[in-house]
Amino acid sequence: MTTPVVVTAFRLETRAVLAALAQVERIRPATRPCWRGRAGTGEVVVVEGRVGPDGARAAVAALPPETALVVSAGFAGALAPELAPGDVILASEVVWEEGSRVRRHATAPPVLDALSRALTDALGGEPRIGVVLSSPVVVAGVAGKRAAFDRHAALAVEMEAAVLAEAAESRGVPFVALRIVLDPADLSLEALPPNLESSWVARARLATTPTAWPLLGTLRRHAATAATELTRTMRAALPVLVGDRG
Repeated sequence: MTTPVVVTAFRLETRAVLAALAQVERIRPATRPCWRGRAGTGEVVVVEGRVGPDGARAAVAALPPETALVVSAGFAGALAPELAPGDVILASEVVWEEGSRVRRHATAPPVLDALSRALTDALGGEPRIGVVLSSPVVVAGVAGKRAAFDRHAALAVEMEAAVLAEAAESRGVPFVALRIVLDPADLSLEALPPNLESSWVARARLATTPTAWPLLGTLRRHAATAATELTRTMRAALPVLVGDRG
C-alpha cells in the first residue's frame, strides 16, 4: 500500500476531505495544519496549505517523509462552458501558465485509469477527464475564463496543482489532481472584495461592499454543493490511492 498525502488550500476543502476518512486525528507539531485518517485499510495524510502558489509551497514544506503520492484536492473554476457546480474533474494534465512560461505535468496513466474506474462506479457517472490550468493569479472575469479555455482547452482553473505536481516529480512520486467545480464559466468573480480570506463563508462575513453580496451568496450555495461532492469523490478515490482494492 502507498501513503497518499492530500493537499487542500483552505478549511472548507479540508473539512470535505476529512469527512471522507475514518479515525481522523490531528498531527502535531506541524508547520501547516495536518491530519491523518484511514481510507479502506490504508492511511491517508491531509495537509492544508493556503490559496495560491505560495500557499502550495507552504504545504510542500509540510509533506511528511513517507509521502508516496501527492493529491491536489479541492475546488476549481470552470473554463469549459458546459460544466456546472459540483461536476467532478480528474486532471489528465496540469498546465502551469505564468506570462510566457508554460509547463505541463501529466498524470500517470495507471493512476488515471484506476481513479476513472472507481469514480465512475461510485458516483454513477464518469468524471470529466482533461486538462486543468494552474494559474498564479485569479482568473475572475468571464472573458478571461473564455480566453484561458481557448488557449489550453482546459476544463477548469485553480492555483495550487502545478506547484504540487512539481514537488511530486522532484520526489519521484506520482501526482494527481481531483477538483470539483465551484463557479461556472459564465459567472464573473470580478465583484469579489479583494484581500479576503479564501473561505467563502469568511468572505461572506467580511464583505462590506453591498454590490458583492449577491455574488457571495451564490458562491456559498455553490460551495455547499461542491463540498458535498468533494467528500463523495474522495470516499471513492482514496481507497484506490492507498492500494486497497477491497
